[in-house]
Amino acid sequence: MIDKDESRRIRIEIRNVLLKVWDPIGIKGEPNAQDEYDSYLAGVYGLLAGDAADDDIKEHLRRIVTTRMRLPEDQHSVAETVRALRQIHIPGNEP
Repeated sequence: MIDKDESRRIRIEIRNVLLKVWDPIGIKGEPNAQDEYDSYLAGVYGLLAGDAADDDIKEHLRRIVTTRMRLPEDQHSVAETVRALRQIHIPGNEP
C-alpha cells in the first residue's frame, strides 16, 4: 500500500512530467497555469500504478489531446512523456 506522502510525491512527479515534457498547449512557462493538467493526474497515476503497458499510456495521452483538447497529436512528445513517466518510482512496480 502506498502511503499518503508517497502518493503525494508520485503525483508531484507526474505533474512535473505532464507540465515540462508533455505540455500539449505550451503553458509550462506560465506561473498561473501550473495546475492546468492536474485533472489528468489520477488517470496517469492509475495507469502507472497498475503497471500498464507503454502503448496504453500513450493511447491515454493521445485521447486526452485529440478528444478532450481537440488538438493534433504529437507522437514524439507522447513517446518522450512515457519515457519520463517510467522514471518515476512507483512502489510495487519493481521488476
